[in-house]
Amino acid sequence: MADRRVGESEAFSAFRPSRFFQERCEWYFYTREGAIEGPFRLKREAEVRLENYIKVMVSGMLATDDKTSMDSFQ
Repeated sequence: MADRRVGESEAFSAFRPSRFFQERCEWYFYTREGAIEGPFRLKREAEVRLENYIKVMVSGMLATDDKTSMDSFQ
């Protein structure tokens, strides 16, 4: 998955830190809204969930000021 914002150049995104981190053998990701989503057993699971999260946010199905976790979208 490309870790790049819409309209962001490839050169710029190469320097942006990863959204993913691992703690105690479980994976998490940061959202642009400041939330932390997880835990996930595998990094690939976190990547897929981030892709889904972004699709939902771009679609407008969830208000950006809503602090609801993506758990309801599993």
